Formats: sequence, C-alpha cells, structure tokens
Amino acid sequence: MIKLILNTKKLLILMILIMSCTEETIIYDEIENKDSTIQTASLPQTNSKLFQSFPQISTRDKLYFGSVKESENLYSLVQMTLFSGNIPPVSLIDLLADSIQVDSAMVFFQTQDSLSTEFDLSLYSITTENDSVFSDSLNYYNQNDFIDFESNSFLLNGVYLTPEYFTPDSTGLDTVKIMFTEENESLENLKEYFFDTDTYPARTFMLKDEGSMLDELFSLESNESLNSPKMRVWYKAIIDEQTTLDTFITFFSQKDINVFRPPPINDNDFNYISLNSGSGLRSIVEFDLNLLDTLSRNELFKNSNFILDVEDSNLLEDDEFYVIISAIQDSVQNWSFTSPFIDAPDGGEDSTSEVETSYSIDSNFIISRKIENNQVRIPIQAFLQGYKNGLFQHNELMIYSAPVNNPFDKVNLNLNAIEVMYVEP
Repeated sequence: MIKLILNTKKLLILMILIMSCTEETIIYDEIENKDSTIQTASLPQTNSKLFQSFPQISTRDKLYFGSVKESENLYSLVQMTLFSGNIPPVSLIDLLADSIQVDSAMVFFQTQDSLSTEFDLSLYSITTENDSVFSDSLNYYNQNDFIDFESNSFLLNGVYLTPEYFTPDSTGLDTVKIMFTEENESLENLKEYFFDTDTYPARTFMLKDEGSMLDELFSLESNESLNSPKMRVWYKAIIDEQTTLDTFITFFSQKDINVFRPPPINDNDFNYISLNSGSGLRSIVEFDLNLLDTLSRNELFKNSNFILDVEDSNLLEDDEFYVIISAIQDSVQNWSFTSPFIDAPDGGEDSTSEVETSYSIDSNFIISRKIENNQVRIPIQAFLQGYKNGLFQHNELMIYSAPVNNPFDKVNLNLNAIEVMYVEP
C-alpha cells in the first residue's frame, strides 16, 4: 500500500511538471486582439531611391575577360614592381645594361577557369610619361579622368587560348604563359617598351581580348590572390672577363584593375529596387516609423521581416545572389538627389538637386540573406529595436548586392510593407 501511494505521488508530481512546462499556444486570431500582449503592425514605405555608386567587381580576386550578361570586360591593367624580388634587387632598366644579356622572358598568370570557346589574349605595354596611370576608382564611367589606355599602348605579344590549353593540375590552377624570345621577335619590343622605365615609367601591362571574340566569362588571378601575375626574366650577367652569371629574376604585380562596361540601366529599373555591383546600382528605402515613436521604450520586437520579391533578373538556374540591408549614418534630406552617373527617366531629376555620390553605412546594423524561391526575407527586428531605443536615428535602409555575388548579376526586386510583431511588457 505504501509503495502504491509513493507511485501515485510520483505520477502526480510528473503531471504537474509537464503542465507547468507546456508553452501556451498562440492562435493567430489572438494576435489581432488589441488586449493581448502580442501586437502586429504594418510599416508603410514613404520614399525610395535608386542610385548608382562606384561599381564594385567584388572580392573574388579576379581579372575578367569576355562578354556575359550584358556586361563587356574591356581590358585589365597590371602594374609590375620596379625592382625584382631578388637580393640584391634588380630594376627593370638594369636589364638594358651592356653587362646584361637577356635571353628570354615570360609573363604568366594563374587561372582556375576553363574555356568552351577560344580567343586571343593580347599583352600591351602602356606607353605614357606618367608613372602612375590608374587607381581603384577607375571604371567605365570615369575613364575621362585617366589617359586613353588603348591609344597609349604598344602591342608586345599574345597567346591564343583554346579549350585544349587547360589541363588543371592537382592545385586546380593552370598557367597562362606569354613568352618573349628572339626567335619570335618579341623580346626586343619588351626591352624597348617595358624595360625602359626612363622613357615609359608606367611599367603597366594591358591585357585585352583581341577582337572581342569571347562570349563567356574567363578570369585570371589578380594581385589580391596568392597566385598573382608575375614576370620572369632569364639573362646572363658578365661579372668579369672570366665570369658570366647565368640566372633569372622575377618581378611581381604591384596592383591591377579590371575595366568593364556594365549592364545598361533602363527606365524600368527605376520602378524597382535594382541591384548590380557591376553597375553600382543600390537603393535607399524610407519607412514610416511613427508607430514606433508612440510605443513605450520597453516594448520588445518579436519578429519583423523585410520581404523582397524578385520581379526579374539575369540569374541562371544555379546562380546564388545575396542581398544586404544596412542602416545608414546620414539621413536622406533631399530625395531628388542625382547619382554621379545616371539621371531619372523622362527628365525627372531636378537640375538643381543635390548630388550625392555615396552614403555611409552604419556598422551597427548590416545583415544579408540569399534569394530563395524568388524571394528574400531579411529579419530587421534588431534595427527596429535599435531605432526604438535610440541606437539608430534615421528611418532609412540601404539595399545593395553582396560582395560575394557575381558582379555581372542583376536583379530587380519588389518591396512589401514591413510587418512587425511586438510584445507589450
């Protein structure tokens, strides 16, 4: 009997624990009940702006060639070091000394890509009196700020690339080699138009798809990669009458850049949130957050999603595209501002409007999500809570393409109103 009583008590205690740990189910109808502690609201959009910042080629450490998705890669510029990586260092112009006999040279690049078509990759030397001929701001839009590279260049050599050229080794890299020898009569051009840095101080190569035949995307590893472009020179140095040193030295890329023509911007893009890092397309959206100002400071935001539907894009079936939303540090004061490169369709811009080139991102709120099933859902309750608690001062959000995206991908997105669920304490 005592054992039965003990078992009955244990069962009773267990039932009490289960009942106390069971979370009360919230029915959707109860959410609409204003007497409930859980409330919902919709935050309507009040303003939006498509603008164009400086294009970004992303962080993929590549030099691109070919035409793809309405983007045309015009050429790449690679500046080499003035001195070799040897000790003691040897300068380019030292190789023209009477005591030096250059036997051959090779400019080479690494790639993880292969080809299904073929094209001529030509190597030019930039022939200008300036020693610094480009910067990170160089792109299709502001080429007028720089020299005419194609008119100020000399063709040194090239290589004809075919699908058979590529047989990836165990590292997954192939080497694209451009050789300079006396036999192919290219070595003298390299010595005259590249080694002579007194006459041509730029020491910059221009790589170009000769004839613009390539209709697919092909890339070489850039200076940002561990497998950056290099130039190796084999030569004999006469030490004295009895001694000749037969050796080679290597020069490394110092900086490089890809110059390209991005996808065109059409009137329809202005109707959506249009994103493309190659075009520099970004959007700023303003929401009516007056409701948040009426709530008590201690109210907590349970759930809120920024939802964008894909209207159209040039994404292929297996392409991934990430959208970033961030707070901005400075509020938009004039929504008729012009971007550096584009104007609104139909002459909609005020010619006297303020010109803005960029908006600073607030590092306290930056979040990214991938497009899935033609939609991207980005949780922004942290932004709303921060706005309510005074961390953010402005009610605008910037939307742009993530650096990991293919810079030539473009999407147009429709925006839904922000639905907010919050808890009254």
